Amino acid sequence: MNTEPNDTLTQIAQRLQALQHRVDELESVEAIRALRGRYHMLVNEDQGPRLHELFAQDASIIYNGRPEVFGREAIRTFFENFPVQYARQFIHQHEVSVDGDTGTGHSYLDGRPVHGGKSFYVVGRFDDTYVRVDGQWLFKKVVLTVHYMIEAAEHWETLLPAKKSAEAS
Repeated sequence: MNTEPNDTLTQIAQRLQALQHRVDELESVEAIRALRGRYHMLVNEDQGPRLHELFAQDASIIYNGRPEVFGREAIRTFFENFPVQYARQFIHQHEVSVDGDTGTGHSYLDGRPVHGGKSFYVVGRFDDTYVRVDGQWLFKKVVLTVHYMIEAAEHWETLLPAKKSAEAS
């Protein structure tokens, strides 16, 4: 079977394009997982007011039935005034799908917030929409649905190193 040189070059170009698409998709999925990870790192490091940095300018959030908040500046205000004093959050099963410069994903939340001086256990789900802006993946929309939240018998926030240091001084 005789293959024309142009046919071979065309096939190589098509394979290369397909591989480039796969690499972009895999890199995008990992970048989005890192974005979700940074979100929880900021929460866990008591830097919740910085969460707005991870959102697109025209993003929105809905937290467990609260009214939807639109725009990065409104999201900044939302997190600056959020009624949780401390929280430690852990996510599980972060599933992501990407289509070009947009994506969707969901993950399950296992959280330990402190609200009103009381420690809680919370379980929920994040449903996200992502957008790539100037090569950077950001949240376009975040919806948090809390499945349940119960008060903890022990007040874990007193175990935080920062709290212990402040109380010792």
